[in-house]
Formats: sequence, C-alpha cells, structure tokens
Amino acid sequence: MMIAGWIVLGLSGFAFVLAAQMRMLISVSLRRALADKFGGDYRDAAYRDAVASSGKTDTPGEHLAWLIETYAAQLTQLRLARRVTYTAPMAILLSLAWLRFAVGAF
Repeated sequence: MMIAGWIVLGLSGFAFVLAAQMRMLISVSLRRALADKFGGDYRDAAYRDAVASSGKTDTPGEHLAWLIETYAAQLTQLRLARRVTYTAPMAILLSLAWLRFAVGAF
C-alpha cells in the first residue's frame, strides 16, 4: 500500500508540473500569435487579458474571438491544464496525508 501511495504522489506531482509548463507555453504561444495577427508586443495587456479570459463564458472581445476561431484546440488544452493545476495540489495533499496517517511513511 505504501508503494501505491508513493506512485499516486509522484504522478500527481508530475501532472502538476506538466500542467504548469503547458499553461506557460500555450499562453506565450497564443499571445505571440495575437501579436503577429494584430501587431504590437506579445507582452501587451490586451493579449494577456484575451488569453486569460479564454476560460470565461462572457462575451469574447475581438482578440479572443479570433483565438477561438483559429486556435480552438490549443484553448481546450489550456483549459485542461488550468483544471489540472487547480486539482493536482489537492491530490498531492491527500496522498501525503494518506502516507502519513494510514501507512506511517513519515
């Protein structure tokens, strides 16, 4: 049982780090695509806001509408990475607690 706990802990940690990396790389790529299409620097606040608001359900602006039309798969991957970075820490904490109290590994 202790091996299963360590496996869950390792997989959860790996998923969290991978999702954080995916969020960073996809958002930079999408912001660079916006800068290429609309001009300006990829670090502009309008481009950051368009990528950040891709998970919201409100009315999209011009930049976000173009992203949804052109890069739908990448936005789906970004949403998945966001969900994993929100849920993986809970799995890490639960597996640590299980290892501590149920198995006594620490």
